[in-house]
Amino acid sequence: MKVTVRQISTASKRECTFYLKLEWTKDLGAGFVVVLCDGISAWSGEVSEEDVTREAQEMEMPRERYVQELELALTEEGQTAQKYSFHLTPEKAGGPKLQLFYDKVESDISFKLGVVELLPVPEPTKVIRELISYGLERSTHVQVENHHLHEENQRLKSEQEHITSELERYVRQKETLEKDLYSRFVLVLNEKKAKIRTFQETIKQLQDTIEAEKQRLNSEAVGCVEYRFAGDEPEEENYYGSTTDEEGPGDPKLPPAKLHNKELLAKNPLDDRLNDMTDVAPSRKRRCRHLQQLKSQTKKAALEQHKSSRNELHQEAKAEVSQLPAVQHAQVSPDPDDLFDDI
Repeated sequence: MKVTVRQISTASKRECTFYLKLEWTKDLGAGFVVVLCDGISAWSGEVSEEDVTREAQEMEMPRERYVQELELALTEEGQTAQKYSFHLTPEKAGGPKLQLFYDKVESDISFKLGVVELLPVPEPTKVIRELISYGLERSTHVQVENHHLHEENQRLKSEQEHITSELERYVRQKETLEKDLYSRFVLVLNEKKAKIRTFQETIKQLQDTIEAEKQRLNSEAVGCVEYRFAGDEPEEENYYGSTTDEEGPGDPKLPPAKLHNKELLAKNPLDDRLNDMTDVAPSRKRRCRHLQQLKSQTKKAALEQHKSSRNELHQEAKAEVSQLPAVQHAQVSPDPDDLFDDI
């Protein structure tokens, strides 16, 4: 059985304080017992299940909702937003029976929730003792619960302090770890930057070297091409004593001795041989203006050897021409066979 006690005041006797005791088994919808005491006298009454159903129908309210309203009005549970009032009147003037009305007030308008008839209790002291015992038990229970809540509060407070200290320790460790990691990160970053700068300098040097090598190869290739196109006929002219731009136009003037030798050669059968040798040289005036400095040593050696053999050939021809006048006095028209025999 559930028991609740609350303090109320009635609109008819506001100066008086009453204690309302409520007892029920399952819920208020199954019926309940009401005991009212003013500290001197006591009254009791009972509300059956049929009375609850009838009053719910009179209020045109669902039974479950009506039971909730009764619980709020009679037990004072959850009345922060609700307001209820009580009226105590005698059933008959001067009669022992009393009627207790409980109403719901909203916007200064009251709605009747129910009424219970109260009869005087033969032994009001017993009711008073029960109320005092209930108050003491309730007080003890509240004290025990308060003590339990106090201990729970202390435990939670200690846990909170422990968690706070641990959290502060974790924060300090986190900050220390962050500083350590940041310093290591800065060191690694500086090393990486230094390596990157070194690689960049190396790459730049390699690029400069490659560019210089490309330019050198291009210049050598251009020199080789110019040498191939400019190194054939001009060199060949140099081999055979061709004239240059510094020499005047026309045939070169020969000294008298050489002119006399040339006339003798024209009348001698050896003239054909000498003419073949001199006709090989080109008659055009050319000059090599674009010879490059990059010439092969083997080519120079071949040119020098060719020039020395050419000079020896000219010297032999001159020696033969110097012997021709003595032969012409002995024989004006020499036989070619004899001439070849002399050679």
